[in-house]
Amino acid sequence: MRGQKLGAGLIAQSQSALPPFILHRPTSLGEAVALTRQHPEAVIAAGCSDLVAQFREGLEPEVLVSVQRITELRAISNNSGVLSIGSGVSHAEGSRSPEIVSTVPALAAAWGSIATVRIRYRGTLGGNLLSRRYRYEMPVILSALGGQMQFHGGDITALPVSSLWERDSLWDRSLGNVGILTAVTVDTASLLWFGYERSMRPVSTVSLAVRKNPVAGLTVSAVCGSEYRQPFVLSHAAEATDITELDPVSVGQVLAAQLPDEAGDYAGSIDYRRHLVGVLCGRLLAEATGNQRKG
Repeated sequence: MRGQKLGAGLIAQSQSALPPFILHRPTSLGEAVALTRQHPEAVIAAGCSDLVAQFREGLEPEVLVSVQRITELRAISNNSGVLSIGSGVSHAEGSRSPEIVSTVPALAAAWGSIATVRIRYRGTLGGNLLSRRYRYEMPVILSALGGQMQFHGGDITALPVSSLWERDSLWDRSLGNVGILTAVTVDTASLLWFGYERSMRPVSTVSLAVRKNPVAGLTVSAVCGSEYRQPFVLSHAAEATDITELDPVSVGQVLAAQLPDEAGDYAGSIDYRRHLVGVLCGRLLAEATGNQRKG
């Protein structure tokens, strides 16, 4: 409950109780950037599925910039081993994209497994990332893939998806004006395998990628997510020359051991979480190596 600003008494918190705000609906990226420079505190809106939740949590924007009409934010391309996904792409569009399905089919499959039907058709990639909510799954999925967020019109041009979980001051002050999130890029040239395990959600999810190193060996990158704690990035450098040489059980245990003590919470002790993440990583690696008996 909260007090209605026009003096109507106590009312339930909802978007209908919002005070008036200015709405801008640019049709080009340049126009959107100009608006954010003119109104640094403006709220950026795309699919608005999370924005409504923020309204109910008390957000009262004075200026709102909707980027729904900017078609370039919905572009998906794959050029020279770099997959680029526009920030305005909805979950439904991303999971069915021919470019994504042909390049990283497991990414399309993982994307299609999240959220409800309504949110899949309304929610966007950019909103899922920049909401910075632990329970959202695309940051976990894309961080294991080494995703890079591309910005336009601000003080920076790119940031890793994993930076979303760094301290709040990084986003509130240190970066200054980040501009408009235009896309997320994923380097697919060195990617050997990717998979996502969400069978133990909400307690834990695991996204895992195996890449070939430029010189020698393989790198296994995993991200452990949860509805209750920030995701944690785990990594293991293996001397193997082929993905089939990886031992799912031992590599899974090495990755899980990297979880810090603060990963434990009321939903599971740190010992339980390490055991669970080790099992999930091992399950994914068993699929990657074809050694299902070790999963």
